[in-house]
Amino acid sequence: MSTDLLDEGYACLRRGDPEAALRRFHKAIESQPTNPQGHFARAMAYLDLGLGDKVMQALDATLQVDPTYASARAFRGIELLKRYAIDAAQDELQHALHDAPTNLLVHLKYAEYYYRLGFYPNAVTMLEKGLSIPHGANEHLVAMARQLLTQSRQKCKGLIIRQPPDPRRWFHLFDRFRPALAKRVPTSREVS
Repeated sequence: MSTDLLDEGYACLRRGDPEAALRRFHKAIESQPTNPQGHFARAMAYLDLGLGDKVMQALDATLQVDPTYASARAFRGIELLKRYAIDAAQDELQHALHDAPTNLLVHLKYAEYYYRLGFYPNAVTMLEKGLSIPHGANEHLVAMARQLLTQSRQKCKGLIIRQPPDPRRWFHLFDRFRPALAKRVPTSREVS
């Protein structure tokens, strides 16, 4: 029954109806609360709805049920990246890659991490490796990986230097000054 609900929910997501998918995923979780796939599916529905905090809660629930669920860990890494937790994101992605070295989704999410940070050559390397090993991924996932690989290669062509400066340093510097900037009172010149 849980598998049928998950299949129906994913069909709803493909049709663009995340609310209907979410109802099915909730029912799947109620019928089998120890199945990590239901919690992960719920995270995907929340992702479609743009509810970042709920995505993290659902991914955390997935990992509580199964700490080795690499796809959940990889998505959690990207969610952390969206929150500018660069090092924590990389730790999650590295952990996911360690748990599932042949999972193409993990390679895709790790490549997305590099792509978002501007490390296009690293994204190319990660995707080429993921696509070259026996991964057993579906056609849709392979197409997504190939599309990001093409985009990453295009970005590499425009690079003047081999490796751009590490943007994580800027994020760390920004984090250090963020509390001071929030407390700062604007001067009369800045107000007018």
